[in-house]
Amino acid sequence: MNDESIQTGDTTTRADGGTPAVDRREFDFESSENGLNWEQHIKPVAKYVSLAVLVAVMLFPVYYAFANSLKTPEQIFTSPLGIPWVTFDPAAWSEMAWNTMWEAFPFVEYTLATFIVSVGTAGLATVSAVFAAYAFARLDFPLKNTLFVLSVAGFLFPVVLLAIPIFVLMQQLGLLNTYLGMILAFTAFTLPYNVWLLRGFFEDLPDNLEESARVDGCTQIGAFFRVILPLSRPALASVFLLAFLLAWHNYVMAFIIGSDELHTTLAPALIELKGTFFVANFHYIMAATFLTMLVPMLMYMYLQKYLVEGLTSGGGVKG
Repeated sequence: MNDESIQTGDTTTRADGGTPAVDRREFDFESSENGLNWEQHIKPVAKYVSLAVLVAVMLFPVYYAFANSLKTPEQIFTSPLGIPWVTFDPAAWSEMAWNTMWEAFPFVEYTLATFIVSVGTAGLATVSAVFAAYAFARLDFPLKNTLFVLSVAGFLFPVVLLAIPIFVLMQQLGLLNTYLGMILAFTAFTLPYNVWLLRGFFEDLPDNLEESARVDGCTQIGAFFRVILPLSRPALASVFLLAFLLAWHNYVMAFIIGSDELHTTLAPALIELKGTFFVANFHYIMAATFLTMLVPMLMYMYLQKYLVEGLTSGGGVKG
């Protein structure tokens, strides 16, 4: 007698009561219960592997600078990627950068100058951008969009193109080798970014916030200070951090305006470590580079919560 089978649901059984056929669900690779599901298994693994690779790529310069700062110049050339606690030689500590750099390189003075200029730039750029961005986002006046495009046109001009005009302007104003001159020059380049970011944030805030404040008796200025600004603290922290980082790493303007030792910032000061006759002091350069990266990293770690909120909370408030 020929074998007959009866199909019931997802299971096929033999009509003569024999052994049931294999459950087809075991080979359903799209099933979230029995198969190899891309969404549940493969995709999370791929995501975390990608993130791990990205983190490794971003942290490698930090590791490279710190590891080579603990080596002598000879060790840097023989083992540039060596782990510091393997290549570290206590007997050679007197030759290492962390012991001798402070005498050859006034790092504390340069760091203080950089911090003063960066904080001043971030504060001035943030305060200026708040009022400009609010006007472009919430007020109506003639040629608003045209003026906004002109105000953020700084994106289009490279720093080197404006270096000579700014140098001549600062010289005529008597602001060369002054903190004020450096802060004003740095602010001119960071302000377009801040205005652009804050305008988008203010546009996402619902209009009924100010309308409710006016019903309660506030003027437009009062609504701005009592309602809009408190809600904008994450965005303000974001643009403050952005302006601080742009000023901290600025090289061209710092090199042109602050040429004396008192007003020299870290970015151009690192050139002093290159040595003479093309013999670079790599261990000094690595140590100073690591310390130069350390302050922005610590500030970012402290303000990262506000940075994320500032870049995402505008739409959330409106919803």
